Amino acid sequence: MLLARLPDGRDLEYESLGPESAPVVLFHHGMPGSAVPMDTVLAPVLERGFRVVTYSRPGYGRSTPVPGRTVAETAADCARLIDHLGIARYCGFGWSGGGPHALASAAVDAHRVSGVLISASFAPPTAPGLDFVAGMGEQNGIQFRSLQEGDRAARAVVSRMAAAVRGNRPEDVTAQLSSLFPDVDVSVMTSGFGADNAANMDHALEAGNEGWLADLKALGGDWGFDLADVVAPVELWHGELDRMVPVAHGEWLSRNLTDVRAHLEPDHGHVSLTVQKVGSMLDALTSRLNR
Repeated sequence: MLLARLPDGRDLEYESLGPESAPVVLFHHGMPGSAVPMDTVLAPVLERGFRVVTYSRPGYGRSTPVPGRTVAETAADCARLIDHLGIARYCGFGWSGGGPHALASAAVDAHRVSGVLISASFAPPTAPGLDFVAGMGEQNGIQFRSLQEGDRAARAVVSRMAAAVRGNRPEDVTAQLSSLFPDVDVSVMTSGFGADNAANMDHALEAGNEGWLADLKALGGDWGFDLADVVAPVELWHGELDRMVPVAHGEWLSRNLTDVRAHLEPDHGHVSLTVQKVGSMLDALTSRLNR
């Protein structure tokens, strides 16, 4: 892993894969997550001739924690990372909790973001007409409801969930967090992706749970930007069997983004959709951008 020193002295951990001259995809990881590349997710992107940049949001891995950070503030850090790398144009790819951050990058860094791919993304917690936690598996519902009870309650929930994933085998994770995984996701978690995901999350949590707690508060609070400022083309994908981020979030986003094409997949969950269809997702975005 590499470190970019930001103007205020903080470090942002990142990794860069593929030729420096290739078109760039900035990957925004889920919650929890880190810059550790997951081959089972990113190989189809690299095979299509892209350079992939991953990073760890503040508090994860070796990135300096920023308590109280907003989604938009992390997007501003991404723009500084892009400055550091000397990249002129790029696409954003956000999965799960990374979805809002990919959208924020398109708003904050609009002159450089040419397109956005989001898979299983959260909608804003204050989205009109959306019950944010309806349809979520029990553990995710508890996570977001804990924010209403204050910092101590949220910290305790994150600590319990981190204990369920840190250093554990994929089959143990799916057993302990079973409310979040339909059968299609259990099948993928116990494949090669499970080991990739475990390495990614273990690195994220090496220094503690501050990144996860900051993510929870950021996703469950004011995101700090307006969706109307996302003017780049957006390819939105969501599995109708998703229990981590219910499909109602994707449906809401599909109605409230400016230039969006939605793909709602009836046979997929949160994990299976991205792992099995990321190549098709990127092809769809590339096709739009090339027209």
